Amino acid sequence: MKVAVIGTGHVGLVTSATLANLGHEVCATDLDTEKISGLQAGRMPYFEPGLEELVVAETASGRLKFTVDPAEAIPGIEVAFICVGTPPRAGGEANLVAVEGAARDIARNATGPVVIVEKSTVPAGTATLVQRTITRERPDLAPMMQIASNPEFLREGKAVADSLEPDRILLGAENETAFEVLRRLYAPLTDKGVPLIETSIATAEIAKHACNAFLAMKISYANALARLCELAGADVKDVVRVMGADARIGPAFLNAGLGYGGFCLPKDIPAFERLSARLGYEFPLLAEVEKINAHAIDAAMAKITEALWNLEGKRIVLLGLAFKPDTDDTRFSPALNLAKRLLAEGADVIGYDPQAGPNAKNEIPDLEIADDPYSASSGAHCIVVCTEWDEITSLDLSRLKAEMAYPVVVDGRNVFEPEDMAREGFTYHPMGRPSIA
Repeated sequence: MKVAVIGTGHVGLVTSATLANLGHEVCATDLDTEKISGLQAGRMPYFEPGLEELVVAETASGRLKFTVDPAEAIPGIEVAFICVGTPPRAGGEANLVAVEGAARDIARNATGPVVIVEKSTVPAGTATLVQRTITRERPDLAPMMQIASNPEFLREGKAVADSLEPDRILLGAENETAFEVLRRLYAPLTDKGVPLIETSIATAEIAKHACNAFLAMKISYANALARLCELAGADVKDVVRVMGADARIGPAFLNAGLGYGGFCLPKDIPAFERLSARLGYEFPLLAEVEKINAHAIDAAMAKITEALWNLEGKRIVLLGLAFKPDTDDTRFSPALNLAKRLLAEGADVIGYDPQAGPNAKNEIPDLEIADDPYSASSGAHCIVVCTEWDEITSLDLSRLKAEMAYPVVVDGRNVFEPEDMAREGFTYHPMGRPSIA
């Protein structure tokens, strides 16, 4: 099938490469000429394990092409995916300007029937506005243009695997024609047994936000438990281990720490809350999820201050700058949130990350970036573990301590065991677990 993908960000590029790998003819378009030029030359705009190899292979096969011109990507297609950004507005609701622009480009350049698919995370009701845009731009073709919702459920760091081996495919549509086209599109996956869930468009739009909000709620619940465990002298890792053993709860997303980050959860939770309020239902649970997430950084700052007394002139090292391992994404990263607060208190802040150093430096020019964790820790008064990269969880603790001025570690991801830290002579402050002095 001939497919156009509008937008080559974290969702659009993975979607493009995956669909090409399934055998479709895909042309991806983006307004960013530098990004498109890089992709045409085989350069990735961000780090995602396995993505570069997939893009290069599918470009070489001829099934995947990139262009800045929608007029080159859209004519003759059967399916168009809208994969543009939906950043938060000042009030928290999603900014859908790029979605409208993508719909306009599709309408102006389509030459026949097209199923237009919302892949971006959008609030319920967006499909109606996309259809209205299509009707205004191309009243001649509008009756042949079908709108559908196909939310992504990708994890950064595992996006390629999640695309090629998804645990489910969600299709929302109001028309059998749209369902039939998308069934054919995803047949290479569903023929292998991937579950296909078909719903109305509104249901699919709500379901995406509902999934993200529930994951954020589990993270915030674990962080609230961490505060309680610290007061009670309990160990949050053991508490959530007990919880996770219950099949009704499961262990995923129950890790206490610095809270969630990235571009999805921090923007989708307030967007879902604003959507709910606009529809007439107050959703106070979502506000509490956000509040608890912010308090996780407060808790880390309190531990650092307790350990160091005054922060002015202290050398504080942040190990891990991306919001999670296996990505270079620093958007809404808890580590950078913490870095800004430490710098504001007068600390000298040094960061290390296997992939995200340049992005972190671009966002915080005053942040010093080190090439490795040991040189970063030279003369450090405190180390804060912010991202659980394998390179960080497997550190040589004896060597690390030898580099430091004060052997103080605030473990924002609970990657070390208190017994090991005590044996090596560290002052150790984990999250929701007893500290070691």
